[in-house]
Amino acid sequence: MIKDGKYRYTLQFGMESVEEQRAGELLENMGNKKSPVIVAALNEYLDRHPELLSGKAVIQYRLSTLPPEQLKETIRQLIEERLGAGIPVSKQVDSTQDTAQVSSDILDMLNDLDCFS
Repeated sequence: MIKDGKYRYTLQFGMESVEEQRAGELLENMGNKKSPVIVAALNEYLDRHPELLSGKAVIQYRLSTLPPEQLKETIRQLIEERLGAGIPVSKQVDSTQDTAQVSSDILDMLNDLDCFS
């Protein structure tokens, strides 16, 4: 989705494989600095798999078996627990980031949870 002149996406994946865990830990440790790595990784992958850009590739995915309301409530609880306990949402904190913008982003994320309904 393009919003405010930026591409914005929510990404989630499981922890079932070593590859998923390794990728998840890397992204978790990067805090708010994930975008350059994601862009570089996707472009390198696309260079090796140009068929994805042509639309001729078959992409498989599986849906979560959690009911949408349960998933939505779980995400809300996690965010509220982190904010209520004073635990930063990411491990790295960018002290130059505007607090109002962070609050706005969190509200946007909570509002986007309605997509799961």
